[in-house]
Amino acid sequence: MDMESVKSDIRRIDDNIIELIGERLKRSKEIGQIMAEKGEGVRDMEADMAMVDRFRTMAEMVGLHPDAAEDICRIIMEQTTGVQAAIPRKHAGKKTIAIVGGEGKMGKMMRRLFERSGHEIISLDPAARGGFHIENSSSADVVIVSVPISSVSETLRALDGICRNDALIFDISSLKSPFIDVLKEMGSRRKVCSMHPMFGPSVRSMHGRNLVICDCGSKEAVKEAVELMKDQGSNMKIIDVDEHDRFMSYVLGLSHIVNIAFFTVLERSGISFGDLCSVGSTTFDKMVDTNMSVALEDPYLYYEIQHLNTSRDGMLDELGEAIRDVAEAAVSEDPSSFRKLMVRGREYFEE
Repeated sequence: MDMESVKSDIRRIDDNIIELIGERLKRSKEIGQIMAEKGEGVRDMEADMAMVDRFRTMAEMVGLHPDAAEDICRIIMEQTTGVQAAIPRKHAGKKTIAIVGGEGKMGKMMRRLFERSGHEIISLDPAARGGFHIENSSSADVVIVSVPISSVSETLRALDGICRNDALIFDISSLKSPFIDVLKEMGSRRKVCSMHPMFGPSVRSMHGRNLVICDCGSKEAVKEAVELMKDQGSNMKIIDVDEHDRFMSYVLGLSHIVNIAFFTVLERSGISFGDLCSVGSTTFDKMVDTNMSVALEDPYLYYEIQHLNTSRDGMLDELGEAIRDVAEAAVSEDPSSFRKLMVRGREYFEE
């Protein structure tokens, strides 16, 4: 068999793979329509895990690395969720959703996801076509606040005097402490909660991604928020709003500051980035991938996430102590301290 014949067979197999994926998406849409009729969400965690296990098992049978098979599986699941989430849920009905800051990156993402689910969207933003402003939220069933952290408090207070009494109101900010008092006061008397999508605006779907819903005092608001989001395929976690920023001091604050410190040390090393990459290890390459994405983010947003978090100081103290402990263990002639740190870390992750 000559080279061209083999290449021709590979192209044919590639075509078949794409056609089979397309056929699978058609079948997934049929299942989605049945689920929509029953009022079920698009995410079935047990079925997702079973599918991942099946892909990993089959991979070993055909000589494919199980991790690669799982990556393929999760891509297919994400595409499936996108198809199924686009089917309007009859039980929920079509809602009018106003997005304050709807022309920002996160606002556009929320608009795209909810439009796909069949809801009517009003973008309340000076940059929006048609000139809709915050006053146009008066008829909305749901109002989403997607504005800079420094503007959330003022926006919530304005909405309090404009929105219907039965409207669901929530923000999607990365921090809550700068306006937590407003959230809790409004949540004590109307349907107000708070959300935090743990992903950026470039995502194609929420499938498998974490979504934090904060209880600000209105159980009804939390219930409605869960109902609204359940057909998006995310992993929803409900926490008290008072807990949010302490979690974020580690999830966002610590991860950001470690990455910024990493590329700051590299920049000050006097060695060019190209030279370091030419001898980079697997661990270094993985770190650099994340570092580069962090370096491209909005510096002012990242500053706000550090500066405005009232739970920041405890994390920073722990970080300083950890760096000192690691540094002292690294220069010690006795390896036991260094080993102890690594073993404790391993045990923490194994929990």
